Amino acid sequence: MKNKIGGIIGLILTAVILALYLPPLVLYGIIDIGNIIGFVLAGLSFIFAITQFRMASDSAPKRDYDRSVSGGTRGRLHRQFNHDMGRDTVLIERGGLGNFTADSSIGYDGDKQSHAYLVTWLVILAVVVAFFAQGLVRMCTVSIKEASDSSDAVVLGCGVRGSRPTIMMRQRIEAARLYLALNPDADAVVSGGQGAGEDISEAECMRTYLTDSTKTAEDASYFYQACDMHGVDRSQFAQIPVIDPSRVLVENSSLNTEQNISNSLKVLTENGRYTDELVIVTQGYHEYRAIKDAESAGVVAGAFPAAIDYWAAATYTTRECVSILYHTFL
Repeated sequence: MKNKIGGIIGLILTAVILALYLPPLVLYGIIDIGNIIGFVLAGLSFIFAITQFRMASDSAPKRDYDRSVSGGTRGRLHRQFNHDMGRDTVLIERGGLGNFTADSSIGYDGDKQSHAYLVTWLVILAVVVAFFAQGLVRMCTVSIKEASDSSDAVVLGCGVRGSRPTIMMRQRIEAARLYLALNPDADAVVSGGQGAGEDISEAECMRTYLTDSTKTAEDASYFYQACDMHGVDRSQFAQIPVIDPSRVLVENSSLNTEQNISNSLKVLTENGRYTDELVIVTQGYHEYRAIKDAESAGVVAGAFPAAIDYWAAATYTTRECVSILYHTFL
């Protein structure tokens, strides 16, 4: 009975993991290290479930065979899982009379197999827990310092499809728009190079969306999502703010977070905006690494987080756990 319950729990866990990690692939064709790890976890959970169901089915004799036993007597052997003892027991039917007796001389040790099985899954569980813990603890405990309202912002890019921003970059763009609208003395550096499959750099894409006066209902939905996240009354904005191009500086050579920060500081310095305070615009899961990179550059870093949709949270948080692990140890 315990094994059947374990199998059911394994199947439920598999379904939950797939529900968390499949949406980016199904909805937008996104496949990266985050949901790949999720699919591996779902596979392990499914294997656990199947193993549990197979162990439950071992309550019936699996096979009969003739074999010499102690004392030279030949008997029929039955391997049967003993649920009370939690181990396999070898039974001997002597003389075909249906009389079964346990014989420990056969050399079958169910306890060893049971213990090996338990240790294997405990090790897998420990590795998974340690992997997520090292990332989540850092994400949740990062110290975000207060930056002044006039602090310039660095907006971190995260992907362009053709010449259009990905959904998560749209959310960063609209968070940056809100920050600049609320802080008229601040400027922003949009930071991000051009990767494979991108017709323009991430920085140029963000600058276009911030400064373009043509706004759609979709643009409004992302902007008001940012307002709601930061507790800003929508009524403050009768229309979506258009940012003056002179307030948006472009840094279009960076390919990772560390380069985003260091290259953006260079751009600010070159434009007479050198500062020892920054506000970083990105999703919350990404703040730890961005702030640590800023601190390494001698800058006090605040944060103005962008929204993140439910379907992306598990995949990108998992990917960030990988990045934090790499950032910390390698």
